[in-house]
This record gives sequence, C-alpha cells and structure tokens, in this order.
Amino acid sequence: MPMIELTTTKGALDDSAKQRLAGELSTIALELEAAPMADFGDAAHMQALAFCFVNEQEVFVGGQVHPKPIYRVTVTMPEGAPGLFGPLANRGRDKLVKRITAAVLAAEGSENTMVEAHRVWVHLRQITDGHWAGFGEVVTLRDIAAYSLKTDEPQSNTGRWREAAMQSLGAIETT
Repeated sequence: MPMIELTTTKGALDDSAKQRLAGELSTIALELEAAPMADFGDAAHMQALAFCFVNEQEVFVGGQVHPKPIYRVTVTMPEGAPGLFGPLANRGRDKLVKRITAAVLAAEGSENTMVEAHRVWVHLRQITDGHWAGFGEVVTLRDIAAYSLKTDEPQSNTGRWREAAMQSLGAIETT
C-alpha cells in the first residue's frame, strides 16, 4: 500500500510522461514492499491502493535555478513492510532507490549517470503500525497482509476494502 509523492520542477514532464511514471513508480514500490515474500507489482487489488501524487513547483538548488528539472520521490509505507524496512531490507531499499532513479530519468529522456542522478532524490518513510488509515478506518499491518494476500474471511474489513477499491476504479460491477 505505498503512497508515493513525486515533486518536480514545473513543466519537467508532459501529462503522458507523468502518468506513465506514476504507474511505474507504483509498480516498483509494490514489487519491493513485501519482497521476497510476495510481488504485488501487477496485482489489480494492490494497484488500487498505490496512490501517486504529483506536485510541480519551483525548485532551487543552493538558491539557484538548476538548468534541468529536479525530482524528489517520497515513498511512504506502513512500518514493517518486509521488503523495505525489516532487518534484512537494505538490499530492497537499495533496489528501490536505483529503480526509481532510473524510471525518473527514463521518463524525462536522460541517461542514467551519476551526474543526472544528482537531480533525483528518493526518500523512504514509514508510518507506525496503527497510524495508517484508509476507507475511513485505521488499517494495521495485519489488515494490509490480509488485504494483500486475500487471506480474509468473506465480509471482513479487508474483503470489503478490496471490493470498495476495485469498485472505485470501475474494475467490478456493483451488486
């Protein structure tokens, strides 16, 4: 259930590139948040909860306007996401940062070099369990696991949330 915020210089990407990048960032985060236990990158019910907010604004580097766009990608996930925040998750975080940086530079059409990557910053944030909420309710890590792995009982909170998310996207008919 990643929440991604892409902040960039005004006009850095056209609408089509922003939408493609938002989708790619969501998929990358979903692929890595539970890794190696699961890969939710292409799971529709998980994509339904992968929000990417795009903010365009004036960005200065050392008080100066940089000749090229600047990017900050903040990925926020619940505390305990095993692929990114567990005791063995250094590799997952490294992979996430590398893939996000590559995706941003590809979206703008730049080569992925250290000089170009200087303009892309990735921040990882975790929200304490019990402080994550959606659907008008608090969502715990246990709830997220049940939602993700579809291990809930019929009519459970997570089952209702999954159905609501899919209906919101128009993926299933209302009954």
